[in-house]
Amino acid sequence: MNARVPAHVAVVGAGWSGLSAAVTLLDAGLRVTLIEAAPQVGGRARRVELTLGDRTYALDNGQHLLVGAYREYLALARRVGLSIDERFLVTPFSLRYADGFRMVAARAPAPLHLAFALAFARGLTLRERCQAALWVQRWQRCRWQIADDCAAGTLFDAHPPTLVERLWGPLCLAALNVRLEAASARVFLQVLGDTLGAEASASHLLLARGDASTLFPDAAERAVSAAGGRILLRETALGIESGAMPPRWRLRLRAGSMDVDAVILAVPPARCVDLLESAARAELRPAIDQLERIGTAPIATVYLRYAEATRLSHPLLALHERPEAGDYGQWVFDRGLLEPRCAGVLSVVVSGAGPHTDLSLDELALSVARQLTRCFALPAPSAHAVVVEKRATITPGPGLLRPDVRLPVPALYVAGDAAASPYPSTLEGSVRAGLAAARAASADAALSAS
Repeated sequence: MNARVPAHVAVVGAGWSGLSAAVTLLDAGLRVTLIEAAPQVGGRARRVELTLGDRTYALDNGQHLLVGAYREYLALARRVGLSIDERFLVTPFSLRYADGFRMVAARAPAPLHLAFALAFARGLTLRERCQAALWVQRWQRCRWQIADDCAAGTLFDAHPPTLVERLWGPLCLAALNVRLEAASARVFLQVLGDTLGAEASASHLLLARGDASTLFPDAAERAVSAAGGRILLRETALGIESGAMPPRWRLRLRAGSMDVDAVILAVPPARCVDLLESAARAELRPAIDQLERIGTAPIATVYLRYAEATRLSHPLLALHERPEAGDYGQWVFDRGLLEPRCAGVLSVVVSGAGPHTDLSLDELALSVARQLTRCFALPAPSAHAVVVEKRATITPGPGLLRPDVRLPVPALYVAGDAAASPYPSTLEGSVRAGLAAARAASADAALSAS
């Protein structure tokens, strides 16, 4: 790489991971081209325009919940000029159901905040509260680490069904997008340790006051452009070819080709496989094999429109999922309590696979609407829309292996869900992988230039 001319890095994929990588590379003084097949940045957490009846709303392609433990995201959000207090309603951890079950953390230092939540939880017996507290203490002593990975459900074999159904199961679905029996115990413990097992602020809920693009993608796109980065939207990377001399890589694009010094693939695992196979490098075979074994899980978000005066008791409530009864919803957000322009709009999250995937979108929406009627005595909604991301997240099962961000060929990196990480497919995990890939690329570029 030329010491006088900054290395040119192509970042394929402009989701949260690719945007994080691009901002970090530009901060390090490198040249960046960001390539995105979609007409907008943001990936699986971005704005979509949905029509509900006679109005069009700026909503999300999937409802997201963030927490205070997302340190890398929060730092990067501030770096691109966002005010966290303006973008989010920040509240202590709480888990509330319509039937009165609730756990609410106190505004107190750790571990008192969680001790208060367990001590005064409604809907749990004294024995159940004590059992949950002892379980937390045990894993705190173990630093939330487990020697041999296993299914997360085995962590709670001795727990009463109520604890599993109302506490651990929903938390696992929210954090990992799979049920306890399919989730990695190691990954689930990592998330619990970073949130409920850390300082009180780490467990805070960050409820977005606007659509997902306002939480990072819009500001990151502006930051990349302001720093001289090039953004190619509606452009598809078709393949990569290695060269014997710098520039190291040639990207084949739909509109031509591009020679670059390094490539970061911030795309889903399946797309990574396609692009890595096109490189025709034997050293990449182990990474490709790992990527091919990664499963995916869907997320459906059901948007229901009611009268503008409709309000829930809190902006976020848990729902008791009972697929056998047609109750598929797991969480409901009152968008009107968070952003006045969405008054009367409720969004319901249905994570993971299940019998609901056999329903049509209209059938799923009507089933969720009936569930809300039973829970909150609501009338039928006046309109609905459903957004389904069929491969929204990877499946973080026991023993999951993903390639390191630095692949075993020079100047080629992976980010996003494809990269090794202690985190599941959360927005924080995406940001961390993007930062790790960018830092590796920056370090390698500096070494080559010296």
